[in-house]
Order: sequence, then structure tokens, then C-alpha cells
Amino acid sequence: MVAASIAGQTSPTGSSPAQGTGTVVPFFYGTNQYVEKFASNTQTLTTSAVEFQTNINPGGFLRGVRLEVRSTSGVLGGGALNADAPGAVLASAALENIDGSPIVYPMNGFAHLTSQWFFRPWHGDPSRRFDYSATVNPAFSLFIQPELRQTAGVLANTDARALYRVRWTYTTLATLVVGGAPTAPAVTVTAYMESWAQPDSNDLRGNPIEEIPPGLNLATLRRQQILNLAAAGADNTLQLSNMGNELRGILMITRNSSGVRTDLLSDPIRWRIDNRSLGVFASQEVFNRMSDFYESLQNGSTRPTGVYVWPRFYDPGRMVGESWLATTNATYVIFESATAAGGTSGTIQVITDEVVPVGPVPMELESI
Repeated sequence: MVAASIAGQTSPTGSSPAQGTGTVVPFFYGTNQYVEKFASNTQTLTTSAVEFQTNINPGGFLRGVRLEVRSTSGVLGGGALNADAPGAVLASAALENIDGSPIVYPMNGFAHLTSQWFFRPWHGDPSRRFDYSATVNPAFSLFIQPELRQTAGVLANTDARALYRVRWTYTTLATLVVGGAPTAPAVTVTAYMESWAQPDSNDLRGNPIEEIPPGLNLATLRRQQILNLAAAGADNTLQLSNMGNELRGILMITRNSSGVRTDLLSDPIRWRIDNRSLGVFASQEVFNRMSDFYESLQNGSTRPTGVYVWPRFYDPGRMVGESWLATTNATYVIFESATAAGGTSGTIQVITDEVVPVGPVPMELESI
């Protein structure tokens, strides 16, 4: 323990450490991480989407829920695998508050995996993890994580009468495999609750341990909106509606009229907040700035087609990034860009990762 190492060190003569002095041990040093499997469900894909929902077991301070997806028995049968596989096997997934309101809003599996990569980059590129399989038998791990780092954004999950909930929806076989005569895979999703445990009242030397994590003063949200793209060559004025909190990042996914991810923002891309310009970009400059910030894109990973990211947080280890972008409900944020060739009647999915300070924020947790 930090406090104990300062207040009760072994003397030069080898005598026992002194008893605690009453110095409070910070929560981070007095707790430990805890993992518990709490649900598992298997569904063979059919012609209809099937939803499963379950309460999250109470205990400690919730970091997030990891969904481990595994599949067997599928055969491609001459069909074409969805380009968003393996994430496409989940038509939707969401994390809900104790009152039923969403914390991580419902989005498809590809959007979740991409958000995990670019909003929690310390988890890395999901396609490079040990269990990733983009086949007719999809496999991957998705961490739906409200926490940022070092308890920032954790959820108090200590009341068995008020439970958080996670839900996911299996897609249809025709969505996962287009054409052919495929054999449907049996898909199993196993859910794990990951948390910070409630610490003991005192450490082994009698020093009191901080009971509440400092990161509880921050709440997080992840939301999306889907906008239509104009005809090829026509200008789009894209107003972001999810304002009122501090933005950690903006992620855009562009798709053509067939729903296929395609790079559809053309030069220039203008970003404005109220009466201020935050940049005039070419697509290549957006991609360069992504590579500047994300180590994975420097070390072998490839940006997914149709994905554009503007990170607004700071990496304290590498000392890169910038502060959260504060907004109010009246903030006017727009992006302007002409639709590239092939984008007529396409869509743009705008995902915002947001922070809501609900109390004093320790400096070490600011803008991470």
C-alpha cells in the first residue's frame, strides 16, 4: 500500500514495520479488479433477429461488460460473408442504466468493435486479438466499457435492488451471409462483469482505505445518429444533435446505398463549432491525424474502410492528444463535405463518446 510504505517502513535494524498512522490509502491502491461470468446464451441464426437481455450481477464498481462471441457449425454454402463480419453477427448491443435508460446506446456489432478500438485505444485493434475470426463462424470479444481509465466513469453497482442491464440482438442468417445456401452457425455469447472490488475498511497496517473511487465523479455516454448523404458531388451539411456533454471523440462510418462501407467524404471536410472553425481537412489529412494518434495504425493495423475519427482526449503515456471538447445543448456543431462518387443515397453514422462531470474531477483524470 502506498500509505503503508511511507508511514510504516521496516527499520534499518530489521524490526517490524510501524502500525498505521491513519493516512488514507487511495482507492486505486486499496482495491483490486474482479471478474465474474454472469450469463451465457446460444442462438442458431434464423430468418428473424432474436434479442437476449440480462441483468448484471451486483458487486463493486462496474468497469464494463465483456461479451465473448463464439460460433460453430456454420457453412458458407457459396454465399458471400458480410463485409462487417464478425461484428455483423450482432444486430445490436447496449448497456442500460438501473432505470432502463441507455448508457451505451444500441448499435450494431461493427460499430461497437470500431468504437472500442478508437475510443479505448489501449485495447488495440480487435482484429489482432487471439479470438478474432471473420468467418461464417464469427468469433470476437467486445468490451462494452463505460469506464475510461483508473476508475474514471465507473458505475456504482452495489445495490441488488437496482441492477444494470445488458442486451444484445443476434442478426439474421441472410444478413451475415448474402446469397448461396449457407448453414446457419450456432452463436454463443458469454457475458462477464468486470469491476473494481469494494476495498476493505483498512489495510494490513490499519490505515483507512478510501471507500469511493475518484472516477465516480465522471459519467460516460456513447450515442449515435444516422444521417443521409446527398447525391454524388453535392454538399452535405451534417449537424450533430448529441450535444450537451464533453466530447471525447467523434467517429463517422459512411456507407453507400447498399449499406456497404465506402470512403464517401471528399476534400474539403470542414468542421465548425458555433462561429469557430476547427479545421478544413482532406480525407488523407484525417487519416494522417488518426495515424499520429493511434499506435495500432502505425504498427500494422489498417483503418477500416469508411471510418473517420476525430479523437478529443489525451494519452498521458505518450503525451499526445488534446482536451475534451465542452458543449452545451445549444452548441452548434456541423461537418461539411461533398459526397464522393458512389455515395448517392448513402448514409453516415456519427458516434459520439461523451463525458458528463457530476462532481469535482481530479486533475489526473481530466481529459483522459
